[in-house]
Amino acid sequence: MSSIDEAIAKGKRRRKSVAIISLIGLSIIIAIYFSWLFLTKGYAFAVYPEDAAKAPQFSVLNGNAFFISDKLYVIGSSADVAVSAPKYRPTELTVNSQSPSTIEVELVPLPATLTISTKPELSDISWYINGEKIAVASVLKTELPEGQYDISAVHPFFSKAALSVTADKAEVIEKKITLEPVEGSIIINSLPSGAAVSINGETVGNTPLTIAKFGGRYDVSVTKDGFEPLHDAIEVSNQRLSPRRDYNLQLLQAELAIDVAPAGGVISINGKPAKSNASVNADVTHVITYEKPGFMPQRERVTLTPGEQRNIRFELAREMGDVSITSSITSQVVIDGVKKGETPLRLQLQTLPTRVSFQRRGYRTVEKSITPTHNKLTTVNAEMLTEFDARRRDGTPLFVSSLGIQLALVSPKEFTMGSPPNEQNRKRNEHQLTVDFSRQVWVSRHEITQGQYAAFSGQNNGQGQAKSSKQPVTNVSWENAAAFTNWLSEKEGLTPFYLMQGKRVVGINANAKGYRLPSEAEWEFIAKMNRRASPTTFVWGNQQRIRDKQGNFADASLKGKQTFILKDYDDGFANAAPVGSFDAERGGFFDLDGNVREWVHDVYSVTPPQTSGTAVDYLGPMNGSKHVVKGASFKIGRLKNIRASVRSGETSPQDDIGFRIARYEN
Repeated sequence: MSSIDEAIAKGKRRRKSVAIISLIGLSIIIAIYFSWLFLTKGYAFAVYPEDAAKAPQFSVLNGNAFFISDKLYVIGSSADVAVSAPKYRPTELTVNSQSPSTIEVELVPLPATLTISTKPELSDISWYINGEKIAVASVLKTELPEGQYDISAVHPFFSKAALSVTADKAEVIEKKITLEPVEGSIIINSLPSGAAVSINGETVGNTPLTIAKFGGRYDVSVTKDGFEPLHDAIEVSNQRLSPRRDYNLQLLQAELAIDVAPAGGVISINGKPAKSNASVNADVTHVITYEKPGFMPQRERVTLTPGEQRNIRFELAREMGDVSITSSITSQVVIDGVKKGETPLRLQLQTLPTRVSFQRRGYRTVEKSITPTHNKLTTVNAEMLTEFDARRRDGTPLFVSSLGIQLALVSPKEFTMGSPPNEQNRKRNEHQLTVDFSRQVWVSRHEITQGQYAAFSGQNNGQGQAKSSKQPVTNVSWENAAAFTNWLSEKEGLTPFYLMQGKRVVGINANAKGYRLPSEAEWEFIAKMNRRASPTTFVWGNQQRIRDKQGNFADASLKGKQTFILKDYDDGFANAAPVGSFDAERGGFFDLDGNVREWVHDVYSVTPPQTSGTAVDYLGPMNGSKHVVKGASFKIGRLKNIRASVRSGETSPQDDIGFRIARYEN
C-alpha cells in the first residue's frame, strides 16, 4: 500500500476513535444530567429576623449536599447544615425528605457582655440589676439581652452607687463605678467613766467619747486602772451610721479553784451558783458555799488580789437525824434495801429521802418514805395488815379474782350426808352422817382450769396447754391440789390451811381462813341440798333421766372405746369440756354432776363414821392413804354413778380427776 493510502486509512481510524470517544462523553453527560434530575433535591432558606436575613451564612456540616447561594441541594436522604449571621447565634438543623421546600430559620441575637468594677476594689459588693440581686462579688460579669438596664452596687460601708446601660447585640460593655464611703460616728460610754479608748490601736480619748468615722469595721479597746480591759469590734455602716456602746467595766479578776468532797453538790459564790473553777472580782470579799443534801453545808469568806490564783477545799460531814420506827405488830425494818432490825426501833439516819420497808410473813409489806431532819425527831409508824385484809380495805380484787377464779358464798345448814337405805343403786360406802356447819364457806363456782394451775406450777401442766387454757386441770395429785390452795393463801396473806413438809401434807390448821379443798360434807350440801327444799338424788333433782345437754358424761362419742355409755345422749364433747360449757345448777355452780370428778378434803374410809349425834364442821377421818373423789366425769356412762352421794377413794392422779377450792368466810 502506498503512503497515500496509509495516510488515508490512518485518518479514517483517527476519526473513528474521536467519534467513539465523543459518543461515550455524551453518554456520561446525559447520565449525569438525568442523575441530577432524579437524585438531587433542592431547598430554599428564609432567614429571620430582617437584620439576620441581610447577610446570612450557610454551611454543610454532614451529608452529600451543597449550597448555591441560599439554595441547598441534597444528594441522598439527609444533610446537617448550619445557618448563621453576624451578631446572631448559629443554628444547626437536619434537612431530610420530610422537610418543606422552603425552610424558615429564626436566629437568636447574641447577648451583650457586661463587666463592671468599682473604685476602690472591694470583695463583698452586692450587685443589683433592675432591683434584683444578682451576685456578691468584687466585679460584676454577666450577659444581657438587648435592652435598657439600671445597675447598682451596694456595700455596707459605702453609699449606694448606680448607673444605667443600654445593651446591644453582641456588644462588649466595660464600666467602672466609684464608691463613696458613708460618714458617721462612734459613741462610747463606760461605767465608771474616764476609761481610755483606742481604735485600731490608736488612742483617741476617754469615755464618754464621740468620734467621727467613715464606714468600716473598727477594733475598739477600753482600759482603766483596776478594771479588766475590754475589747470589741464596732461597724459604721449605711444601716447604722452612729453605733453606740455602753460598757460596764469589770473589776480586775482573780482565779478560784474549788475542790469538794463528796462530789455532786452545789457551789455558790455570793449566793449565785458557780463552777469549781471561777473568775471573781479582785479586792472584794466573797462568800463561797458548798451544799449537798444529807450533809452539813460549809462556807468560807475570801478576798483575792488581782491575778491571784487560790485553791479552796470543802469536805462535808454527814447530817444525821433521829428517827423512831414503830408498827402495829412486830415487823422487820428494811432501810433502803438493808435490814436494820425489828420494830420498835430508834435509828440515826442521814437527812436524805429514805425508803422504810416494814415486812412480816403473811402480811402486806408497807413502804414509807421519810426525810429525817437534823436536831428533830422524825417518827414513822406502819399499820400491818394481812394481804387479804389489805385487799378488802382498799377494794382491790382478791388474788384468786386476778386468776379468773369466781367464788360463791355458801351458808350450809344441818343435813344428812350419804344416801338413805332406800335410794336406788345405793352403794355400801355411802355412809349416812348428820352434819352441821358453824361457818360460812366460799367455794369456787368452776373447777380449777389448766391456765389457773399453770400460774402456780409455772408450767403447762405437762399437758401441752397454754396458760390461758379453760380446760379443767387433771392428772393432779391430791397433795398437789392442796399445795395449790396453800399458794393462793400465801398470795392473799391468809394463814395456810394445810401444814406441809416439802411436798407432803402432814396436818391441817382447822381454824385457818386459808384456801383448801371443799370437805365432802360441803360438796354434798352444795350438790344436793343448797337452795333446795329437800335433798335430791342427782345434782339436777330426783328425775331418773338425763335431759339434753345436762352435763359432760360418757355419750355416744365413746361408743366402742369403753363398756358403759349413755345411749342416745350427745353432750358435744368426747373428752373434758372447757369449764362452764354447760348451764349452772340452781345454786350457781358449774360441772358438779359431770366433766371431771373432783378431789375433796376428806380421807377415804369404808368404815362408817364413829361419831354420835351431829358432827359440826366435819372434815372426815384423821388417817388413811386414800382421799375422797366426788362427782361424775366424761368417762361415766351409767346413771347410778352420777348420783350426788357417789364417792370413791383414790391415791394417784387420773385424767378425769380435777378439783375446786374453798375457804372459810370468817
